[in-house]
Amino acid sequence: MPSATLSLRIGGIDTVLHGGDDLAIASRLPGMLTFRSATPAADPIHIGLDSGLTPADCTWVHRFELIATGADCRFGLDAEGVYHYDFGGSGWLRFDPRRPELVEISPLRDTTLLRFALWVAYSMAGLWRGAVPVHSSTVVCRGRALLCLGESGTGKSTHTRLWLNHIADTYLLNDDSPIVRVEGGETVVYGSPWSGKAPCFRPERVPVAALVRLEQRPENRIRRLGTVEALLALQPSCPPSLAKEEHTMDRLLDFVGSVIERTPVYRLGCLPDADAARLCHNTVFNCQS
Repeated sequence: MPSATLSLRIGGIDTVLHGGDDLAIASRLPGMLTFRSATPAADPIHIGLDSGLTPADCTWVHRFELIATGADCRFGLDAEGVYHYDFGGSGWLRFDPRRPELVEISPLRDTTLLRFALWVAYSMAGLWRGAVPVHSSTVVCRGRALLCLGESGTGKSTHTRLWLNHIADTYLLNDDSPIVRVEGGETVVYGSPWSGKAPCFRPERVPVAALVRLEQRPENRIRRLGTVEALLALQPSCPPSLAKEEHTMDRLLDFVGSVIERTPVYRLGCLPDADAARLCHNTVFNCQS
């Protein structure tokens, strides 16, 4: 392992980056040093950058375009069940579930690809620690967090911005990929270095009040979901690669089940207006704004 390191604490987990040139690039990514840790790492996740990886002989199970760069990415499994990512031929990632404390990444000089690779690395290793990035826009209101879920373009950021503008004592925790965990019997959410277009990097831990799946509708209506609906509302907002193989899928479903057992999940059909934010706030917090 190269001697140069950067110690971070993300989602309550010590995460140590190792490398040379890519480590220097990673340290300059927006928000990354906000999560720098000055205390000795305890049982950390290790992410090795600048690793000498080459294209793997594996079965590719999913292909997608990383919209920010146009890179044709894919991930798959080899005969031993090791995960491999191909970032459009510009670099690779390797994760062996038998050594979940280590993720290896080959050199990635493109900062957008490197940022994405670090997110993938944390997603894979974090699952084994019960920490999962959840695609959401997350606000904190009076010390409790609301996670807005939904497909891209459904108005998650718009809805949380309405909270900021119309609901008192509210601030943005993360606008893309906060880290969710169950700790001490309650669901909590952490800010992360991955926050989409909104540069919101808060190294905070907040109890979760509720998760809300958004849908664009011609009127504002909200209802609490039952167990199966809640599972179907949350699971698609977890990293897609975690649902492509039996062992990771089992862990992911355990995580989702643990969250929805403890946390209300709602579906909000809404317009992009202040009344939608007030309806959601009043329902979740059982009060009048």
